[in-house]
Amino acid sequence: MKITILGSGTSTGVPEYKCQCDTCQDARVYGSKNYRSRTSIHVEITTSDNIKHLQFDVGPNFIDQIDRCQIDRIDAVIYTHCHADHISGTNDLVMPCRKQNMDMPIYGPTETMSILQRNFDYMFRKDTFQGGGVAHLVPNPVTGPFNLFGLNIVPIPVQHGTVDTFGYRIQNFGYIPDVKLMPSQSLELLKGVDLLIIDALSFNPGHPTHFSVQDAIAIWEKIQPKNTYLIHMMHRIDHRYFNDQCSEQGFDLPESVRLSFDGQVLQL
Repeated sequence: MKITILGSGTSTGVPEYKCQCDTCQDARVYGSKNYRSRTSIHVEITTSDNIKHLQFDVGPNFIDQIDRCQIDRIDAVIYTHCHADHISGTNDLVMPCRKQNMDMPIYGPTETMSILQRNFDYMFRKDTFQGGGVAHLVPNPVTGPFNLFGLNIVPIPVQHGTVDTFGYRIQNFGYIPDVKLMPSQSLELLKGVDLLIIDALSFNPGHPTHFSVQDAIAIWEKIQPKNTYLIHMMHRIDHRYFNDQCSEQGFDLPESVRLSFDGQVLQL
């Protein structure tokens, strides 16, 4: 399994608009790991037939992300939830659909499918598929584990604000990009994963909708994956000084817990 971190940032991205903090200033330097577009990943996985390409969320940076990371195919899109930083690039699915000459199957919480069909109604009707400028999407509401290309995909229900939100597990990989509270049943679904990518917005445990770094480490302690990467990070986290920042907060960073960054490729 090959996992490409297309984006590692929170809804504002990093650098934040007009912010002059040290992290945002560094993020404006070409090649900085502190540059973070909106959170999204791409998974390439070998099935019994061939390699399948699964896209998780399509935010406002989507088309630039897949071009920059040289993603040459998308076989299905899986949404975690309906917040704008995870769905607002949906219109740009026109390019993969056009280049691949296909309708695009999409999966996600029932609420997300409904909002997509409302906001992008023209993408769900064949009669608007004219001139090559509109993709046609095939919605598949997710209410439990489902089979996709012979893969068993397990949704992980989590609490994140007031919208229905899933993380997902594929084989021994767990992906939880947006979470504030994880029910015990969901934690059980993650046990045994070797690789976990999980939300860690900042060092503030009081944020109403996101894990802090400390919260993410608490999950790592409970399930003990071999490797954990933090994602959906705001500008208060700095790649250059992260270990020192953790020490300032009164804890040591476990060796197997690391920050993700845009363009990073993980092999599992």
